[in-house]
Amino acid sequence: MQQRYAVIAVATLIFYLVAYRSAMLEQIDNRLFDLYKSAADLIAPPTLGEHGVLIVEIDDKSLAQLGQWPWPRVLTAKLLEQIGTYRPSAIAADLIFPENDRTSPKEMVRFYDAFFGIQARVEGIPGWLYDNDVLLADTIGSLPFLLPVYLQNRPGAACIDTLPYRIDTTGVDTLYTGTGLLCNIPSLQQQARSTGFINAREDRDGIFRRMPLVMQFQEQPVAALALATLLVSGRYPERVTLRENAWGVETRVGDRGFYTDAHANALLNFYPPTEYRHISAVDLMTGKADPADIRGKFVLLGATAVGLHDRYNLANGETFPGIYMHATFIENFLNGDLISQPGIFPLANTLLSLLGALLTLWLLRHKRYASIVALFIAVTLFYSAAAVIGLLKGLYIAPGYFIAPFSVNFTAAALALAVIGYNQRKQFYERLSQSHQATLDSMVLVAETRDMETGAHIIRTKNYVKILALALSQKDPYRRTIDDSFIEQLFHAAPLHDVGKVGIPDYILKKPDKLTFEEFETMKLHTRYGKEILDNAISSYQDNAILRIARNIAYHHHEKWDGSGYPLGLSGSAIPIEARMMALADVYDALISRRCYKEAFSFEDAEAIIMEGRGTHFDPELIDIFAELRGEFRHIAALHR
Repeated sequence: MQQRYAVIAVATLIFYLVAYRSAMLEQIDNRLFDLYKSAADLIAPPTLGEHGVLIVEIDDKSLAQLGQWPWPRVLTAKLLEQIGTYRPSAIAADLIFPENDRTSPKEMVRFYDAFFGIQARVEGIPGWLYDNDVLLADTIGSLPFLLPVYLQNRPGAACIDTLPYRIDTTGVDTLYTGTGLLCNIPSLQQQARSTGFINAREDRDGIFRRMPLVMQFQEQPVAALALATLLVSGRYPERVTLRENAWGVETRVGDRGFYTDAHANALLNFYPPTEYRHISAVDLMTGKADPADIRGKFVLLGATAVGLHDRYNLANGETFPGIYMHATFIENFLNGDLISQPGIFPLANTLLSLLGALLTLWLLRHKRYASIVALFIAVTLFYSAAAVIGLLKGLYIAPGYFIAPFSVNFTAAALALAVIGYNQRKQFYERLSQSHQATLDSMVLVAETRDMETGAHIIRTKNYVKILALALSQKDPYRRTIDDSFIEQLFHAAPLHDVGKVGIPDYILKKPDKLTFEEFETMKLHTRYGKEILDNAISSYQDNAILRIARNIAYHHHEKWDGSGYPLGLSGSAIPIEARMMALADVYDALISRRCYKEAFSFEDAEAIIMEGRGTHFDPELIDIFAELRGEFRHIAALHR
């Protein structure tokens, strides 16, 4: 027994080691985060205090009035110039311009020359409108503007030389790394005040929860666009520090610190869509913006039109455009709403869960089943409450790393309990069935000691009724009533058909000659005695089907189909089916058996007598079955002679 539990303990250790490294556990924890976050939001819905961000949307309304994206960059320049007049702290665009503007007059002239050999001329426009890219670059250079890049896992351009901010990642070697960049054209990239990457992706289950804050490119740390926007504003020292300590990876921006995961992913705290301050790009260009929404604020420019496909799924069913992800981080940071996720919790919770699993195993070994259930309920409620309270305080404790493997362990323990309980009940019922059978055998033995009929008669008759029942179960209307259980019970009940003979005096029971009328009337009482004996037994075991079948057989097996039998003179289907089968089996065996008062009949003669009783003594349907099974009847008789 100890070796068995030792093996289970080792298997539990291996399971936890594999589970901790698996992506499945991370996904379960993410789902639990969504659950507990929704509970926390019900208690204290996340709300923005003073808005720090204005989102300028390239939305469906703007596309309808200004044309499909990308717009001529002269329009983009006008939009940025309009934003700049309101003096924001910083402007960041979630837009990359990797090619020259083909709607620019300069590019159109080049196009006709390159493809058609036509020396086109553009007349009537000022020189400063000849090159849209130069115009946009000049506008960008006059603003606190950030252009993004996209880190790729394939070789590409290296458009980042030096950054105006510094990121210290000493000791943190688990950052995402890119080997190439998708860049803006150099004339635009060089005029931007700063840059940051816009890489972001949903978790494995398709839900967006986190965004990376720092990634590595050619051994140089690069900030996310949202983080770089904070740094370029001048409100904070242009320095970010990532340090790994006992709690995990701590990110510090100025005097503010929070914990990310090992890959520097920040866990975002999304606000309801109505909480974000936003304006359509076309409305801003036409002077419909409130200057107070822009002055001193962070302005983020990005696509929100459905057709531009820059959208992410949230756990609450909402879909947010990518620019809202950057806005969420900035608003979280400004309002102190970021959710810290210390990296120590996944490992610590897994170890605590392992201890709980081993405690469950110990309780199981000592059969403290109620304690196992109580332990599971207690720790689940504790972790759920702690997770919700933690989220209200801006801390996520990763309860999935405790609850998920512990639930698997509890389920395994529950299955073990079920198997143990099943085996115990099975053994109990087997012993109970054996005791019942022993009781029945004892009753049969008592009857045999007083009756001249042998034990072979009992064996033969119970086999006769069994093959009759099997055949009858294939016919209507008996298919539902005569099932395997009934046949098994009938087989064990049949030997008690003459148990009432214990009440018949020996001088009648063992008389070698033909009984007188009075003696036969006394002999007929054995059916009533049998019923009384079995009724008394049934009163102690009311749910014992074998005894109920035996009572019907003992009381009615001398009834006849035409109503001329005893003790009640029942006829037809009023006679219980088990008694009808027993009547045929009993008479058949009596005919082929030698008695002191007669010789045995041949099989042929006995079968003829049985067939003659069709519709008078015996159920016609049973006689038809008997006619088909007479060979099996002979075989049973010969086998148990």
